[in-house]
Amino acid sequence: MTSAKQIKHIFKPLINRHADLTQIGSHWLYISPIRHIALRILIDRTSDKNLCKPQLTMLNTFIPDVQPQTSIGYSIQLDRPSLSHQHWYWSDPEMIADLVSSIETEGLPRLRAIDSLEAFWTIYDGSDHIFAQQWPEDRMICLIALGDIDAARAICETLEPELRGDSFPNDIWVQNRRRKFLAVAEPLRVGDRVTLATILHGWEADNIRGTKLEPYWEPTPFPLERSST
Repeated sequence: MTSAKQIKHIFKPLINRHADLTQIGSHWLYISPIRHIALRILIDRTSDKNLCKPQLTMLNTFIPDVQPQTSIGYSIQLDRPSLSHQHWYWSDPEMIADLVSSIETEGLPRLRAIDSLEAFWTIYDGSDHIFAQQWPEDRMICLIALGDIDAARAICETLEPELRGDSFPNDIWVQNRRRKFLAVAEPLRVGDRVTLATILHGWEADNIRGTKLEPYWEPTPFPLERSST
């Protein structure tokens, strides 16, 4: 399995050359400050101890109950550019240098370009990635954060028959979905942006405060708060 010692050989030169990078946990390299989207490089394990899986990962920090230190979120695999080596094998003496170069020349520029929630949504909303097709309540919350009240309200209305009533009181997954829905349903219905923003900021704070991410977190307004229509 990919070890913290192995990953250190990849992250250390990057941290030394880029002041905005910090390692949090053994497998994650974060771009700081952390705002509404946590931008990270993940060197993931695989079932083959000789093989790792580098990924660019983006996680909404304001979706309730996400685990920002372990949840992958939306991910893009970082492919090896070499024509002669298609996989990231630790036994390959050229792998570490290739991976450091790939992160620096491809991965970091792509992540740094996601400098706002709007920039993330452009990627996410136009993707056929499985995460872009799941959990309508999370999509609704993202649209609220973006200030697209009409689109968020339309999703809320489709969720109403399923989540308004307490049909599955013992199903934790359904209750988590229902809690998200109920928290925003009424202020969304009446277009109460102040209350919606307060809810989103509270969720983000709950996810990050008390974790190793907190020193690098920079709370900022949501597009919702900058939009007047």
